[in-house]
Amino acid sequence: MPNLVFKRLTIASDTLKSANQYNFKPRFNLITGNDNSIGKSTLAKLLFWTLGGDPSLDFTWQSFNIRTLVDFSIGNAVYQVGRYGNMMFLRRPDGDWERFQKITGEYSRAFAEIAEFGALLPNRKDVTKLETPPPAYYFLPFYVDQQRSWSQAWNSFPNLEQYARWQKTIIRYHTGYLLPEFFSIEEKIAQSTLEKKTAEAEVKKIETAIEVVKAYIPTNEKTVALTSSEFDVLSAEVNIDISKLQSKQEELLRTIAEIQTERIYLQGQLDLAKLASAELEKDYSFSVECVVGEILVCPLCGTVHDNSSPNRASILADKDEADNQVQMLSTKTSGLEKKYIQSQERLTAIRSEIDTINSKYKRDEISSEVEAEPKNDTLSFLDGLASRSVQKHVQRTMETKTALIRNINRTNSALRDDQKKLLTKKEREDMDAAFKDNLAKYINDLKAKGVNLSPIESSLDYKKLYGSGGAAESTRGILAYYMAVLLQIHAAKNEVFSAVIIDTPNQQEQADFNYEKILQFLMNTIPSDSQLILCAMNRKEIDAYKKLAFVIELDTEKILDLTKYNEFRPILNFDDSV
Repeated sequence: MPNLVFKRLTIASDTLKSANQYNFKPRFNLITGNDNSIGKSTLAKLLFWTLGGDPSLDFTWQSFNIRTLVDFSIGNAVYQVGRYGNMMFLRRPDGDWERFQKITGEYSRAFAEIAEFGALLPNRKDVTKLETPPPAYYFLPFYVDQQRSWSQAWNSFPNLEQYARWQKTIIRYHTGYLLPEFFSIEEKIAQSTLEKKTAEAEVKKIETAIEVVKAYIPTNEKTVALTSSEFDVLSAEVNIDISKLQSKQEELLRTIAEIQTERIYLQGQLDLAKLASAELEKDYSFSVECVVGEILVCPLCGTVHDNSSPNRASILADKDEADNQVQMLSTKTSGLEKKYIQSQERLTAIRSEIDTINSKYKRDEISSEVEAEPKNDTLSFLDGLASRSVQKHVQRTMETKTALIRNINRTNSALRDDQKKLLTKKEREDMDAAFKDNLAKYINDLKAKGVNLSPIESSLDYKKLYGSGGAAESTRGILAYYMAVLLQIHAAKNEVFSAVIIDTPNQQEQADFNYEKILQFLMNTIPSDSQLILCAMNRKEIDAYKKLAFVIELDTEKILDLTKYNEFRPILNFDDSV
């Protein structure tokens, strides 16, 4: 499997009239400086930001009106990706620039194709719709963020909650437990599940229709007493006399049932739209009146939420859309109410005509037991006949739909079995054992024996590492976990192996001896054919790594340079080429 290697990053700010360009080498790279706030982390983040990864980039940078360009290679093929705002630009080898209006959707699919990233996740609102997630989900195991990743694994990028319960699927795909073929089968399951969902909705409508017919015309005792063959013969005889009237009545009954069903459905949608509008109004009021600044940090999980003016404007746009839905649904509901009244009036007129013929078939009311009960003069034999005819028709339809649902369930069950066969139990157990062995070895290499590994069975158990051992040992335990995962990814060959970026390995003030050991560990552990980019303060403990690495040393001017704007800004006119 080829590797993704960063070759060059070009940056320009039209606001500051500044620019710069940074080159990277295929093996070891170091972003360093003498100051802790000189821009090391930002420079690393801009690599991912350009490719659509959206790390937690300082909002100040967004105010600089920046545009960036990353040149990277996969094998012998060189690609370019440019970004301006949320607009993405992609140029494949020997190709022209392609423009994408946003990161999600077409761009995410294009980038996943390049990186051979085959994971799919269900849409949060519709689980039958599988989507290619944005590049952040591909880069997750390859980026250790200074602020987010040392306390919690698989947390390098914000806003990952756009997909519900994504962790298990993404981790298992990266590490080889889920093969690309798994998602090919998953797409078939999703398609058949959508068909099942549609059939279930039809069954629900049919059940509602039957209840409506029973409510308007309860079944006559005489028609209930008939056998199926007697019912068919009698129906034929009556149809000779009043076929047209009966046909109209049946059609009206079906129409009324459909209208009632549609009214129930639209009312439910209308209630949801009204609720959404009210909730969005509250969200906007909260973002304006209760949140100071342009970010909101969740006190429970630490997720950073955007509260910038564009984001608040998007809330208002969503509310306008919800209000439009309310208006549209209200109009449709009013139209159905008119149709309902008109259908009722037509039904009354037809029944009046039927009454003149109905006397031939009225039920015998001689029985004293029956006479003791109140008579329902409006309930005719023909009404019951029409009711049973409608019920018979919809029952056949419901049986067809129910059979379809059973068949889909059997098909999906067989497809799930096919997914399980892609990897044998022994293969999974061997992968678990290899991961545990590597993790234990790396824990030992990093002198983090205080970390408790007994609850760890696989790479999915990353949360069980939190807080194990002292603060410094726990940090080294997290690093050992990252390296064990990367080794699994490299062996699985499910995807292009990306460059690895680790921001400031000296967390929790590691003792000088341990910090040197950490850097030596990284050089020895990162696969020999992959790229490593480290961000670290310029101090003597990094000298051994620095001698082997291509060094980018930032100064007090930080990342951008006023003198280089005219040189590099023309390179970033990729939007003029589309």
